[in-house]
Amino acid sequence: EEAVVRGVEVRQYRRLPPIPFDLGTLQAEAYRCFGYTPLRTQQLAQDLYLAGLISYPRTSSQKLPPTIGYRGILKRLGEMGEYRKAVESLLAKGELKPREGEKTDPAHPSIYPTGEKPEGLTGPQRNLFDLIVRRFLAVFGDQAVVEGTRVELMCGDQVFHLSGRRVVERGWLDLYGKYAEAEEVPLPPLEEGQKLRVKEVRLERGETQPPPRYNPASIVREMAERGLGTKATRAVILQNLYERGYIHGERITVTELGMGVVEALREHCPEIVSEELTASFEREMDAIQEGRVRKEEVMERARIKLEEILGKFREKEEEIGEKLAESYRRTRLAQRTLGRCRCGGELRVILTRNGKRFAGCSNFKRGCRVTYPLPSSGTILVLGKTCRQCGTPLIQVRRPGKRPYRMCLEPGCPTKEGWREREGE
Repeated sequence: EEAVVRGVEVRQYRRLPPIPFDLGTLQAEAYRCFGYTPLRTQQLAQDLYLAGLISYPRTSSQKLPPTIGYRGILKRLGEMGEYRKAVESLLAKGELKPREGEKTDPAHPSIYPTGEKPEGLTGPQRNLFDLIVRRFLAVFGDQAVVEGTRVELMCGDQVFHLSGRRVVERGWLDLYGKYAEAEEVPLPPLEEGQKLRVKEVRLERGETQPPPRYNPASIVREMAERGLGTKATRAVILQNLYERGYIHGERITVTELGMGVVEALREHCPEIVSEELTASFEREMDAIQEGRVRKEEVMERARIKLEEILGKFREKEEEIGEKLAESYRRTRLAQRTLGRCRCGGELRVILTRNGKRFAGCSNFKRGCRVTYPLPSSGTILVLGKTCRQCGTPLIQVRRPGKRPYRMCLEPGCPTKEGWREREGE
């Protein structure tokens, strides 16, 4: 059977350069490119700032004022071999005009490199520095031009559509380098009326998918859009939620304990979980910073409101405590169970008197002596999967400010070769 090309539509569209980094967009991009958690990115950026390599990172601005000296920074960056070609192409343009976003910060501009040469950086610090430099270069770049093609095919009495795209002019994409998202979908030259041989017919059944779960970067971005937390505290808040067992996973899932906390407070003291109340406090803090209100006025209003809320909380303290205790018990039991032992029992986290931990079998009293060592620090997340090599349960270990890593329980598993080095990168 043949398919006939009924129409070919080709159009070009332009992709604007990216906007400069504020802290939130830097955290989102570092998560996309390197998998760094928002807190880790914030700490790495602080290290780069203290080393004099970038501007102050805790900013909500997406503006690059000319007073920072575009040309001077570019010339200093051009002295570093990996950026020389990109810098030369920008300096040859004559006028340097960055693309900027809408957000401003009265105290600081967006994040930019100072032009100082880095020395003695760790791998993650070097990665983040390179990302910031490439972003700075890209905001001065030309628009990219992408060509999209849409083809309509007729096969029998059925209509099919085919889409492709290719980059015609790379513009800023070359300046952003490996961090630019520009996937091409090439199509062969096709003309209206052209006949194509059908090699295969395949029927696929699909279902409507729910919205994707938040990840550490997208939830921080959502908090910023809703006015929850500050640019300096959002990543810390998220880390606290992980460490206290309220949420888990890269695709964030709320634990029974987390749900229990929200449901108990929503029932007995809803003001504590009021998004609007939290956002209003944040807006008033901004007003203090901008000099629109006096600090004493805001603190007095906050004191009165918090005393009212805490009074209601104390009245229902016993009922709230009972619900939280039950949620905590169920959550802790689920978190302690890592998977199945080969004897059929459950492998659970066991704590020793001196604070160390290991995995042991629930059938210990029946004679099973299977044990596995566990990392001495970090939050252990149960993945519900087993290692393909050794068959023991897989876990994820999350540590504050560091990249999570996965491991199986068997110390001698072939997958462990070099894993300590990879985990520490």
